[in-house]
Amino acid sequence: MFRKFKTSKKKRTNYIYYGEGSSKTVLIPGEDGVTEAIIETLHSLDDEEVDNDRRETRRHSNFDDLNDKAEILTDPDSDVEDRIISALERERAKTIVDNAISTLKPREQNIIKWLYLSDSPLSQAEVGERLGIAEDSVKKSAFRIRKKLKEILQGKI
Repeated sequence: MFRKFKTSKKKRTNYIYYGEGSSKTVLIPGEDGVTEAIIETLHSLDDEEVDNDRRETRRHSNFDDLNDKAEILTDPDSDVEDRIISALERERAKTIVDNAISTLKPREQNIIKWLYLSDSPLSQAEVGERLGIAEDSVKKSAFRIRKKLKEILQGKI
């Protein structure tokens, strides 16, 4: 017997059993030694079977859905090892750049940090105001400092 739905609580006064084919047997309390406890037990067994079938169906359909959507759910570019290596390489590059910047003169370090490395970078005009020089001078200094850093970093990254 396979039931897809539970019998309504209001309709549990008797128990209907569907046999093979189209045979139908109705159990009514008080007839042939059938008690309300027997009817209640039969309904609870049916309820348990329906619940188990639903759980199984839900679980299998979810697994099937996951398998069908595996390509969508998995990112082929999300290899953990690659991400760790990338993070290590970025950290190494940052250390090398920090070391290269530390070889610059203090004024040059400030210009680079203010223009490029700050969380809220300054404009060339703002750097010029801080240093008391013209914006064009900041532009030329930044160009020379970047060139200097490029020479220092050549072959290290």
